[in-house]
Amino acid sequence: MDAELWLGLLGVLIAVGGLYYAWRALDHAAVEQSQASFVKERADLRERFGQLCEMAADLHVLARPSLQRIGGTSLLWEEAMRPPTPVPLSAVVVEWQDTSPPVNLPLRQAAQHCLPQESKAHRFERYSSAMGALARPTLFEDRPSFRLTRADWSAPGGPRLAFGTGQYFDLIDQNEAVAHELAVATRRVPTERPPWRAVPMRKLLADDPLLLKGRVVLPAVGTLTLRRTPDGQGTFFLLYRETGHVATGEGTYGPLPAGMVQPASFSPLAHRQDLDIWRTIMREYNEELLGAPEARGDSGTEVDYGQPPYSLLNAALAEGSLRVWCWGMALEPLNLAVCLLTVAVFEAETFDTIFAEAVERNEEGIVISGPRSSGTITGLPLDAACINDLPPSRMSSPAAGLLRLALQHKDVLLSDPEQSRA
Repeated sequence: MDAELWLGLLGVLIAVGGLYYAWRALDHAAVEQSQASFVKERADLRERFGQLCEMAADLHVLARPSLQRIGGTSLLWEEAMRPPTPVPLSAVVVEWQDTSPPVNLPLRQAAQHCLPQESKAHRFERYSSAMGALARPTLFEDRPSFRLTRADWSAPGGPRLAFGTGQYFDLIDQNEAVAHELAVATRRVPTERPPWRAVPMRKLLADDPLLLKGRVVLPAVGTLTLRRTPDGQGTFFLLYRETGHVATGEGTYGPLPAGMVQPASFSPLAHRQDLDIWRTIMREYNEELLGAPEARGDSGTEVDYGQPPYSLLNAALAEGSLRVWCWGMALEPLNLAVCLLTVAVFEAETFDTIFAEAVERNEEGIVISGPRSSGTITGLPLDAACINDLPPSRMSSPAAGLLRLALQHKDVLLSDPEQSRA
């Protein structure tokens, strides 16, 4: 009898153990499924990029009628986001404002539904954590960044922008999550605008997508580069942002150069020399067209702006063979990123000298440079026929918007610099 009892108890224990391990296996499978869905949803976001940009633009223009599409593209702005007329970049005053980043708890809570399970009991705490663990691109570091705190494009003495401290992953946690949310909400019926309740993050920003005092806004600078020939013809360049290389805008054509407004060193005083839009643009030229290692901001060494190519770019700007204009700033509707819009016009000889050793690809992707003539890149023609032939579903909002602005103001941009100075 005792033996039978012990055998019975042993059987019960084995059964309970089997149930326990089966339950654990189900838990593990549920976590794996959640994480696999996250990766699949990011792939869907990338594949439907153009369609989602258009839908997001429609949503925000309906919610805030003061927003306008730039040249019919998905890039959005309103009167308060731009100066009355385009200004030389040197007219934009940049100030340092040492304030703590805002904490938006409702926005953070709304982002939770985009996050996959990290374990049975917990979701990933941040979108950047999930992305780093499950869909990490080559360039993915939480670098110090400059946070836009105030923008007055109609100030009496010229446009004034104020910046404070920020971290790059703050952008990922907001921008990628709000884009992901829209992709999931439209997955079943891609052509139908979702109700606001299906996109809670976006709903919180519907009335004021900028919300500079209520969320962390880390702007990028998008620069359309034009090469002007002596006969007044212009060409432009793009960067194809390769999938798996970059954290945002994978598989799209963006302006060249483009980059975050970030310090170039870990120095606590980096903002004194690096909080400068022109210096940001120069560093991006060095990285994206000349293939220099990116100034990552993770060392204490400051950039020497007295050395080439920075010295050459500054000299060209001073003598007038390079002119840089600022159009203001705009919103990328899909991820609600803010982009400062600039156009740099190089005289062909100056461009060919500075970028004589232009690369065909860089850490972020492929340089779209048109034909090479005697080893020099010449660009794509700045005309309506060429721009209309570009694939709209793969064009980033800033690239599309900047090209339409350039077409609209082509006569001014490609005017003789000697006449402009006169």
